[in-house]
Amino acid sequence: MMKYLILTLLLSKNLSIKSTWGFYAHKKINKLAIFTLPTPLIRLYKRHINELSNFAVLPDQRRHSLDVEAARHYIDLDKYPIKNIQYLTWDEAILRYTEDTLQKHGIVPWNIQTYYRQLKYAFLARDTIRIIKISGELGHYVADAHVPLHTTSNYDGQQTNQVGIHSFWESQIPELLQDKLDDWIGPAEYIPNLLTSSWDWVIESHNMLSDLFKGEKIINTRVPNSDKYKHSQKGKSLEKMYSEHYIKAYHKQLDNQVEKRYIASIKHIGSIWYSAWLEAGEPDFK
Repeated sequence: MMKYLILTLLLSKNLSIKSTWGFYAHKKINKLAIFTLPTPLIRLYKRHINELSNFAVLPDQRRHSLDVEAARHYIDLDKYPIKNIQYLTWDEAILRYTEDTLQKHGIVPWNIQTYYRQLKYAFLARDTIRIIKISGELGHYVADAHVPLHTTSNYDGQQTNQVGIHSFWESQIPELLQDKLDDWIGPAEYIPNLLTSSWDWVIESHNMLSDLFKGEKIINTRVPNSDKYKHSQKGKSLEKMYSEHYIKAYHKQLDNQVEKRYIASIKHIGSIWYSAWLEAGEPDFK
């Protein structure tokens, strides 16, 4: 057990605390969300596909220089009676728990609403530069709300002797799947109540945690060490990483949980961009 803990610590040594979908996944999620949009809107977003991809990782890059940034990516639902906090507005939550408490345990559902309002105002102002920047960053936070490990204080398995599971779930599996995640998932849909939807995404993620942790323990026991790891060249160093066999076994054990959350992220990001545009009066960008 101690050898396993040491290894997982080494595997996660380059991760920031509460890191998010890997850069590869965030960029690809934003790109694929563009193709859920209707024709009048897709023209605008396709013209700026590279910027949307780059802005997708800006919130993570900002965490190193902005103290308040980290809380925007997660919410530790295990720190609350969920029935007492779910679907609360920001003002209601402050009255019940204080702003310091909320910031300490994460604010992702409310942060999504904040960025949505900014996007709507950018559409109203027909400010293309702000539309693209806010859309890219908003896509990041919506995607984070779909990561189960962003809904618990045990975000990297540090409380259950599963350190490194965060990168394993949200970076290594998406990077391995790649082409399997390219399918078109249908058109964006109007979101009539963003507060309710944001909470639904977070709660759906939280409800997957039990299978996520249990599945890793099952696969860790079932797969022998000889099939569990591989060595990969990273620059001038040789790093020990989980093998393709082990990653696929975990993905199968979870019944494609990562893929399902990835696809849901794409659909909901496209829908949130679309909804802001609709509520701004469907401005034309020829």
